[in-house]
Amino acid sequence: MTIIKNFRIILTKSQAVFFPEQCVEGIVQFNIAEKFETTGIFLELTGLSYVIVEEKHSKSKKGVVSQHTSLERYCHIRIDLATKGGTAFPLTTGTYQFPFSTQLPDELPTSFEADNGCTRYYLRAYILRESQSQLECLLPFTVNTVFNLNESPYAMRSDEAEDVQMVGCCTSGSVKARLKLSKIGYVPGEIIQLDGECVNQSKKSLKNTFLEIIMNVTLKATDKEHSLQRSMKTWHLQEIQGNTTLSLDNIRLVVPPLPPSGSRFCNNIDVHYCLQLTAEVTSGVRCKVSVGLIIGNVPLELGNSQFTEQEGTDNIGSIETQLPENLRTLIRKNLCVPVFRTSSIFSVTLDHHFPLSDENVNNHQLPDKLQCPGIQWHPSYLYFVEKNKK
Repeated sequence: MTIIKNFRIILTKSQAVFFPEQCVEGIVQFNIAEKFETTGIFLELTGLSYVIVEEKHSKSKKGVVSQHTSLERYCHIRIDLATKGGTAFPLTTGTYQFPFSTQLPDELPTSFEADNGCTRYYLRAYILRESQSQLECLLPFTVNTVFNLNESPYAMRSDEAEDVQMVGCCTSGSVKARLKLSKIGYVPGEIIQLDGECVNQSKKSLKNTFLEIIMNVTLKATDKEHSLQRSMKTWHLQEIQGNTTLSLDNIRLVVPPLPPSGSRFCNNIDVHYCLQLTAEVTSGVRCKVSVGLIIGNVPLELGNSQFTEQEGTDNIGSIETQLPENLRTLIRKNLCVPVFRTSSIFSVTLDHHFPLSDENVNNHQLPDKLQCPGIQWHPSYLYFVEKNKK
């Protein structure tokens, strides 16, 4: 028989998205179906980044793999919801609710998920039982660190690149790609203003041409780093016939929900972006150009920015009231309003946690498996939509 049912953490906020220094409030709730003894009911708030980099030793016949890890903690708060100084006490059948409130520190990195690395925040409620496994539930939440593009000396800069690839044999000629941005600083929901073209000076049709936002990630474990690339959004372009040019001036690219560039307050993970134009010339030969992007979450005040429409966006007013006052002040002058948008790109199954109650915890510690079932989760990021013109 299940002795506990509906064990959950319920937040006061309508969405589990927070900024540094904000209060996290809610209740821990559960139903007891069968009486048992406990030595305490607790809630932990944990924020950390964890990186694991594997190194294969090619000279080893057994294919030995070394693991390099790094664990960085940002906050660990424990709240005693119900205790009697370590003495056991009974929980009888019925419904229990325990309110809680705690404040986040003022310097926290943004939530992030990648293969072999993450910056993660979660609440874990647990009930201790003598000589038995503890009962627990987990609630992950997102932290968005403010990155004001107006404070970046590079966000208003332009960037340009071009590439030429020759096409041989009977389809001889060349393919030239050019890409230019008048500025490189953008926020999620903003429309990228393109200037560029793909010139096909061969007889061969280019059937696979596309634009994509690429995330470049550096995972920094102890004594070992690992770099990876991940496509965040792809826009497939029309076929380019031989001896024709495709202009990119009228193509509409909307920046998807993404964590900001850089690695503010995090030493384990570094994130950068670029916009890349690729034309597949022949099998294995590609004409490729890329320009840098800086992704923030406070838009530039100058630069003639455009944003996606409000269509399909709910509760804009209520979400704006949940933002810290300093952030509301920053965005009040802009022609856009913020919402929270989940990112399916970063979907992950949480099936472990890091027990950080010991201040002397080993920084190479591996995560513990959860007693509760794995949780499907994805972080949410600030996303800007066009302000209502009424």
